[in-house]
Amino acid sequence: MTTLFLFAHQDDEVGVFHEITATLARGDRAVCVYLTNGAWKDVTPEIRNAETSEVLRRAGVALSDMHFLGTEFSIPGSALPDNLDRCWDALVARASQIGGIDRIIMHAWEGGHHDHDAVHLLGVALAQKLNVLEASRQFPLYRAPGGRLLVTYGAPLDANGPVTRSRIPWAKRFQYVSFLRFYRSQKTTVLKVGPLIAWDYLKDGCQKLQPVSAKRITERPNSGALLYEIWKLYSYAQFKSNAAAFVARHDELQVKKTAAA
Repeated sequence: MTTLFLFAHQDDEVGVFHEITATLARGDRAVCVYLTNGAWKDVTPEIRNAETSEVLRRAGVALSDMHFLGTEFSIPGSALPDNLDRCWDALVARASQIGGIDRIIMHAWEGGHHDHDAVHLLGVALAQKLNVLEASRQFPLYRAPGGRLLVTYGAPLDANGPVTRSRIPWAKRFQYVSFLRFYRSQKTTVLKVGPLIAWDYLKDGCQKLQPVSAKRITERPNSGALLYEIWKLYSYAQFKSNAAAFVARHDELQVKKTAAA
């Protein structure tokens, strides 16, 4: 059995460390695909690829099952919603090369980072194309919770459906938290979100997954403020426009037809 893990950036795998290792422990194949190059300021794609490759290697993923499509096709970080069609063509071609994909694990539709939501859109489309939508799942990462907190981590949205919670053994929890030290180029992000990641692993200690639905991509990710707008990274109006155009251009994927059902 082959599971395709779709990520926006190198380090997003932090949200599914346990699902990756559990997949491998069953004797199944875990293929990790990154859809942007992750570059920013003086941090090159090569630096970020190396960091994530080291983490995935320690988690047991084969080098041949690490695919940095965003680097190969020069898709900038924070620009995935502007490159949906180009990324789609590359993703479909790579999925064909990988072959035998039984399910896809993707970012949740949650309004945290616009690249994450773009991955969800692409993941749903690919899952429908491969007829694995029912077996596919989404994982929460971070978003704006409302209230006094600036950001919440690992909090599933009710609108995304029932949550499957898999208990993580204590030894694994400590191992996953220790992986954070390898993201050296992301010190600022680790300092900001790292404590929330560690708290989630050590206190909650569960891998959280939810089903995916084509209907959800026609809805606002959540009813509250979207974190990428709060951080002034992207506007929801522009994201919605790009997403609608992508869906309209890909009727053969049945995303639009299913969403309207």
